[in-house]
Amino acid sequence: MAKFLVTTSKGLENLLFTELENLGATDLKMSVSSVWCQGDLAFGYKVAYLSRLANRVLLELAVGDCQNKDDLYRITSSVDWTMQFSNKKRFSVDFVGTNKALRNTQFSAQVMKDAIVDAFVEEGSKRPDVDKQMYDIRFHGRIIKQQVHVFLDFSGSSLHERGYREKAGKAPLKENLAAGLVLRSGWLNDTTKPLCDFFCGSGTIVIEAAQMARNIPAQHDRVRWGFDSWLSHNQNQFEQIKQQAEAQIDNEITLQIFASDISKHELGTAQRNADLAHVSQDIQFTQADALSPKVKNFFRETGTIIINPPYGERLDETAQVANLYLDLGQKFKKEFTDWQLTAITSAENLLRLFKLSASKKYKVKNGPLDCVVANYQIEAAKGEQVRGVIAEEFQNRLKKNAKKLAPLAKKAETNCYRVYDADLPNYNVAVDLYSDHLVIQEYAAPKSVPEHVAAQRLNDVLITAPAVLEIDPKNIHVKTRSKQKGKEQYQRSTHMRDIRIVVEEGKAKFLVNLDDYLDTGLFLDHRNIRYQIGELAKDKRVLNLFSYTCSVSVHAALGGAKQITSVDLSKTYLNWGKDNFDLNKLSTRYHKFEQADCMQWFMQQSGQYDLIFIDPPSFSNSKRMKDVFDVQRDHIALLTQAYKCLATNGTLIFSNNLRSFKLDEDAVLELGFDIKNISESSLPFDFSRNAKIRQCWLLTKTH
Repeated sequence: MAKFLVTTSKGLENLLFTELENLGATDLKMSVSSVWCQGDLAFGYKVAYLSRLANRVLLELAVGDCQNKDDLYRITSSVDWTMQFSNKKRFSVDFVGTNKALRNTQFSAQVMKDAIVDAFVEEGSKRPDVDKQMYDIRFHGRIIKQQVHVFLDFSGSSLHERGYREKAGKAPLKENLAAGLVLRSGWLNDTTKPLCDFFCGSGTIVIEAAQMARNIPAQHDRVRWGFDSWLSHNQNQFEQIKQQAEAQIDNEITLQIFASDISKHELGTAQRNADLAHVSQDIQFTQADALSPKVKNFFRETGTIIINPPYGERLDETAQVANLYLDLGQKFKKEFTDWQLTAITSAENLLRLFKLSASKKYKVKNGPLDCVVANYQIEAAKGEQVRGVIAEEFQNRLKKNAKKLAPLAKKAETNCYRVYDADLPNYNVAVDLYSDHLVIQEYAAPKSVPEHVAAQRLNDVLITAPAVLEIDPKNIHVKTRSKQKGKEQYQRSTHMRDIRIVVEEGKAKFLVNLDDYLDTGLFLDHRNIRYQIGELAKDKRVLNLFSYTCSVSVHAALGGAKQITSVDLSKTYLNWGKDNFDLNKLSTRYHKFEQADCMQWFMQQSGQYDLIFIDPPSFSNSKRMKDVFDVQRDHIALLTQAYKCLATNGTLIFSNNLRSFKLDEDAVLELGFDIKNISESSLPFDFSRNAKIRQCWLLTKTH
């Protein structure tokens, strides 16, 4: 009897154990992502050809205690390699596992290769060629505890690759995991009943289900095997096993399988894959959104739903995905009562939005993602079909805030304002309205709050906020905000959308980008300051230092400023500022936009300004800056230069959001400024609850 190690995806070990037992394995022992077992050569062929759950079938050739390189070489050399393959064949070795002496798997693989090649040389034969890519036969080494195991890669490339899939979808599910879902769902107990997948993608789940129902061998279309060049391979025996398996294919049964996807491209791929897998006649494909009326229960009997819905891995998808799960739960309870549901997701917290009680949950790996497979018996909704109460405490507070703030926003002539800012300890988010869009910023949760709890609360917010504020879920933008350093708050997202919308503030209009940066291009808490500068700017020479997207400059221009200079290190933001000028039909001919390190630029200026606005970052270490800037340390140097550039009786507004900041009033007075703290009056109506968010001073040069 030979000894085999059969690997699988993590979470499928129990299913694989049962499958191998049914195929005739003995001495089975389960391990992480694998099962050890024994069987004859015919058993090995059966597993390779029939297993729907295995990734690889490894035939053990040698095993022994291994502490170092010499042990590895000795154990590998114990195999009679000239009896395993011909020196005319190219071979490859891969290796998994380490110990104290063997810490590099590439080195360990090389030791095995040397031992194999030396075996041929010692026999007086020509040494075989090694080729990592175009090999004829592959061997595998694996350190497990204190032993090294030497295997023949019996099956060849991973068995999850059935051979029928021409193309994969955007988020492909491995075929063996799809088979695991079908097994977990229980549908195979009665395949005369309907089976539905409303997120079919490239069709993996429904294709696996159809093949399993018809007893089509998992590797029916495979042409290359790991044992093809193995000298002990018995081709006649393998062909006999294939013929026996193919004789079990059931071509008579009628299957009711329904598959849909919103993507026409994905659906085309699924249909092509079904053709190649010989089951296209069993599956009805429909292009439709999962929530569309097209996706309905038109079957006369109850059946099974198996879905792999979106996980919401990107922040910009989070709100839509959360609402999708909630709406799916309602649809299932309304239209698929008493059906079985099996769902897989990497975001377990989303499953609660189905508002169904899971009968069983299993943990699995889908590639690198930790996922949960959950089984449900769908029960009818009780009472009227409503979305239900989600986050009642947050919902009530948001309603109260919205009712209070809406008339204040109208009075302030703005359609962008903050409606919630971590008012409740359990919902640590900020919610900002930008016209008919909503930006939800999740603050970093305290370490005492488990990650899954924080994720659940965020989903509650994503469901509740758009419903309360009557915002389309497609217009929800999610950001994660934590303590930032330097220019981190201005860094672009890895998924660029470059979509800007127009918002209004008094006479001004601004372009904001709600997706690509942590900040949107408009600091809402500066609204009163912008209005004040607009009122002070008439016929003034204005300097806007650290100008960002030049929103202050726009208000100054609309207020009748004679000439405005906007200075920022970022060319992107200065161009954005010019776009804001164009949006407001303001000429840029008489206004300057200077790209420079603000401190260095300021030190070189001798011009005079009547009105200066300075809102520096708390800290900046941009590579384009000559020196590191620290507002607490450097504010007097900054104000000293500002004093030199400020005309007599000129006004300087100095603001920053470092909560621990202390203005050196003695030094400021010594410079010749009159000081007026306007922090409280400069806070707009939607930020008045949090007086510590920013500090602001009006400094006047009296001589």
